[in-house]
Amino acid sequence: MDKILRRVACVLLLTVSAGMAEDQNVLRLLVWEGHAPKEHVTAFETLIVTKYGTQVKLQISYIDGSDEYYASIRRNSVDVVMLTHHQFKDERYNFIKNNLLLPIDLKNIPNYSKVMPALQKTDYLSSEKQLYGVPEAQGPYGLAYNTTLLKEAPKSWNILWDPQYKGQYVIGANEYVYNAMITALALGYPKKSLGSYDALNNSEFREKFRQLAVNAHSFWIGVDKADDLSGHALATVWGDSLIPLKTRGEQWQMADPSEGIPFWIDNFAITSALKDKPFLKKVAEEYINFLLTTDYQVGHIMRVVGTMPVITEIDALITPEEKRRIHLGEPAVSKSVRVMVPTCSQRDRNGLKLLWKEAMAGIVVKKEK
Repeated sequence: MDKILRRVACVLLLTVSAGMAEDQNVLRLLVWEGHAPKEHVTAFETLIVTKYGTQVKLQISYIDGSDEYYASIRRNSVDVVMLTHHQFKDERYNFIKNNLLLPIDLKNIPNYSKVMPALQKTDYLSSEKQLYGVPEAQGPYGLAYNTTLLKEAPKSWNILWDPQYKGQYVIGANEYVYNAMITALALGYPKKSLGSYDALNNSEFREKFRQLAVNAHSFWIGVDKADDLSGHALATVWGDSLIPLKTRGEQWQMADPSEGIPFWIDNFAITSALKDKPFLKKVAEEYINFLLTTDYQVGHIMRVVGTMPVITEIDALITPEEKRRIHLGEPAVSKSVRVMVPTCSQRDRNGLKLLWKEAMAGIVVKKEK
């Protein structure tokens, strides 16, 4: 009996040890859909085996809204995350101040030198001379239009409130800050007021916000997809859906509303879950470095996801149409059009969320299966 018990104990110990070893070789990513393509994941895993002689698997999970990151980071259930610029120092989370993120070691990210100078070591990513994130993609919460149904590009966000397009546009269901910004821009509010609950909490804004919600045909969740937009006239988008729509024969373009366009920068960061796992932290930094290659930035971010790269020296690699789309070589245009999403106070963000909840009252949003 003792021999049997010893054998059982040995098997259990081996099983637990194998599980622990397996856990040590898994890097857990929580990202927006489309930002961890299978072919790139496979290529990266092969790179790590070749370089270090150790197999590491990337475990990919996707989110539907940016508010979902905090709980996963606090639980130490994720190693690498993709945070938008305004989240790093959001006082609801204080990711850096509360030591929920680890400083980046740029020695492991040589491709960082390729990042656009304006995006390097920005205030939102830095604290006490330490860097806590690396840009991966940038772009607008933009106004897209179906060129078959609209012969000219819309010149104002107010087209979403034009009675002739009632029930013909699609918007993001969970993007209450962005939706508040475009509504405020349409009303002519100054840019400094776009993230202020006190400035927007009035009958004029609330009525227009409600109209934006109730007059929408439908809503997308997480990222805009071709199925969400197909057949409609207008949409607010990150841009993920436009290339797939083109393959279906639907030509959609991004407009440049005169009031300005909410603009975001997404960044990869490493969580405190890797604090005592130096090898996996190095692998995480290797992955970030991998994302800054021209193959990924131009071949995937620009031509598959449909958003904007964050690296320089790409003009020889892209077409005239692609240059036009991202305003490459037009810094004055880019600066005047882009309205960076503010880092809202907790009160302002909660207030904007409440205003959107009020605007969406009675509306049921069905998530695509």
